[in-house]
Amino acid sequence: MRSCWRCSLDSKPARFKDSAFSVPSRLPFVMILLALVLTAVSAFGVTRLRADTRADLLADPSSASYQDQALFADTFGGDPIVIMAQPSAGADLISPDHMLGLRRLEADLGAVTGVKKVYGPGSLVNTLAVASTTILLSECDQEGKAAAAAALARRGVAAKPQEQQDQIALQAYLDSVKVCAQRYAKAFPSLGIPAVNDPTFLRGILLEPDGQHIRPFWNWAMPDATHAIITVRMKRDATLDQVRQVLTLVRQAPSRAELKDIRFTASGAPALTSSLADAVFASLRLLLPLALLAMLVVAVLALRTPAIVAVLLAGLATLWTGGLAGLLGLPVTPATLAVLPIVIGLTADYFIQSVNRVTEETGDIRHRVGAAARRILPSTGLAALATAAGMLAFAIPPTSMVKQVAPFLASSIPLVRQFAAFMALGVAMAYLANLLVGLPGLLLLGRLRPRALVRSRLHGPAAGRLARAAVFPMAAILLLAAVGLAGWAGLPALKVETDPAQLMPASDPALLAAQSIRKEVGIAGEMDLVLKAEDAGADTTSQVPAQWLRDQTTQAVTASSGDLKRLQSLPDFLSGFNRGVLPDAARTSLILQRIPAYFSDAVVSRDHTLALSIFGLRNVTSVERDGALVQQLRSLSPPPPGFRAYPAGLAVVASDALDALRSEQVELTLLALLLIAIVLAVAYRSLTFTALALIPTVVAAGAAIGLLAFTTVALGVRSSPITVLLGGVVVAFATEFSVLWLSRFRSELAGGSTPEQAAATASGRVGPAILASALALIATFAVLAVSPVPTVRDFGIWSASDLAVATGAVLLLLPSLARAWLGRPRRVLARETPLAQPEPVPGVK
Repeated sequence: MRSCWRCSLDSKPARFKDSAFSVPSRLPFVMILLALVLTAVSAFGVTRLRADTRADLLADPSSASYQDQALFADTFGGDPIVIMAQPSAGADLISPDHMLGLRRLEADLGAVTGVKKVYGPGSLVNTLAVASTTILLSECDQEGKAAAAAALARRGVAAKPQEQQDQIALQAYLDSVKVCAQRYAKAFPSLGIPAVNDPTFLRGILLEPDGQHIRPFWNWAMPDATHAIITVRMKRDATLDQVRQVLTLVRQAPSRAELKDIRFTASGAPALTSSLADAVFASLRLLLPLALLAMLVVAVLALRTPAIVAVLLAGLATLWTGGLAGLLGLPVTPATLAVLPIVIGLTADYFIQSVNRVTEETGDIRHRVGAAARRILPSTGLAALATAAGMLAFAIPPTSMVKQVAPFLASSIPLVRQFAAFMALGVAMAYLANLLVGLPGLLLLGRLRPRALVRSRLHGPAAGRLARAAVFPMAAILLLAAVGLAGWAGLPALKVETDPAQLMPASDPALLAAQSIRKEVGIAGEMDLVLKAEDAGADTTSQVPAQWLRDQTTQAVTASSGDLKRLQSLPDFLSGFNRGVLPDAARTSLILQRIPAYFSDAVVSRDHTLALSIFGLRNVTSVERDGALVQQLRSLSPPPPGFRAYPAGLAVVASDALDALRSEQVELTLLALLLIAIVLAVAYRSLTFTALALIPTVVAAGAAIGLLAFTTVALGVRSSPITVLLGGVVVAFATEFSVLWLSRFRSELAGGSTPEQAAATASGRVGPAILASALALIATFAVLAVSPVPTVRDFGIWSASDLAVATGAVLLLLPSLARAWLGRPRRVLARETPLAQPEPVPGVK
């Protein structure tokens, strides 16, 4: 196998029977059978695919920061789904039916797998009713027992029969309990009977004495008498389906009899994330078939009859990629979904190269396919291997050993690593589709319809023009290369768009809901400040740390210029039950004992080692703006000795991920290029050819970065998060096209052609196939540009643009550079071959 690979790379003719690459022509049905097995396995794997939009995808699980966020989420719950309830005109929100309905809805929401805690007015009222009843029953029960004991102790009672003694004790107990209850009712006439369906009790606990305004310490559940807020805190590992289940219950809530005149609006980070993922998934489900159709149109022009085979192969490669990803446990995210159009394009590219080579060969169809396989499979295999190696640079996990030896070798963002692994898998599947089905399919097609495998009429004119482009002026080549390389300097200027309003369709329901809630109650999201006790015995409920948390909460709200709103905190909870003053240790202990844990658990852990201050975000902002708020929280005055403070929530995780993405982008891109260089150097055994293959890739990637930077600086257009990953797309296709062109160039040199002749022949022979592949790819991505989802639309536009840049870099730069560097025939391969006349190229004399 090694000798076969080496002779293929050296472009030396190999004996047909000894070439492993001729297997598709010798055993076509075996190849197709293997493809069927892989298809069956992949079909099963697809059922195991799962969508994932968790915040965990944005943070390194082994980092200290991640551990802090995990501790926060496991204790208090993650970022919430915020549900706003509004009564219809003329309806009273604080009515027994409404509160009973809200209580039942909140109970159903809390029963959803993936929900950590639910806070809302229904649960609030029910908890207070149960607590009040429990306290009342306990007090009156004690008085009743005392009265029963006193009745039994009266003179003469002991001499009576036991049955009479029991009757006397029971009557004394009941009379005492009745008097006790009447006394409490007289002392608190405004509370009525402690029950969710008692209107007097509802108004007594929720409203100020004026009967018009909500008591301030209940504002987290009822900002005013016409708005209720239900906060559903999800577990850290909550899935997209579990978020959807919560949202479905909210949508169905008005169908309940008690809530028929209540309008519900749900938003929050999980709802926005779920809606964005759904929009991306739905858009790609619609557009991927259209992308295949666009590729088919271009392929028909380039390939004629085999075009339908290209579409079949693209579908198979996509299925195999998704199926094996499911078996490997790779999740489906908006980032990994972006791989699918790339897989479609790569598959079409490999097949077009095979068709192009088959149409060049002569003889019977078996010989033509076998000869084409021996020549094209090593080239596309090397391109696939180099591309996959470059992608795997982004997939290296940040293990402890990697962090100690070379921390720059790994991406700290799981989302990026999963994209890279998905991409590498897709490259392999695209190659396998051509190996197992593409070439055997051409053999069978050639036997059924021999005239199907002829070149398109467009091939000749394109070959002539591309051959003439091989003598592009060197001054112009150097200028283009310099411009492309200069584009790398624009990397720091790239700005990533993270504002949901810019990433999602303007009519997206979740976005409209977020804007509605912000308008009605002034809240669009959440950010948290956590105070953690580090020393043994340290207690966050003691006065000193509680006072620090109160002061820093006030300072953070003031410094935010109106972006943060004070919602809840441990100091506010304690002072709310102590007439606005932080209580001493004894009073604090009494409050925590008497007040139901339902309330205290929202702001302090059971062991008192974690305390919380919750801020509301007043606007739907970008991660960049949230990052500024995060830095403000991190720059607050240090906490008392023995304590540590840190910001928490999805806004913090996203901000840190954005910073990591920016800091790692240069190192990981350079690492990808280094791995590609190593693969090519081992294959070529020549630094000259390795450099020739890399230069167009580096120039194309730099030009793509420069274009993004220009639109950012000159036009104020920011890149979407998925667009930032396009460097991998450019590297993939520029490497692919460079390797294919150099393979033909080396073959011509080995045949005795001069560098000038070899460059012209390579451009004329393989250039049209590269151009056809590029046009098919551009058409595929251009279809995504019509998506209503800005994230998908930007990905399509920039992918198409970057592919055009990559194609131009290869077809313009590579021929001229090869002629300049190899100005005379030289020994470039392991063995010499007899001199031969270069192949004539149509359109070139």
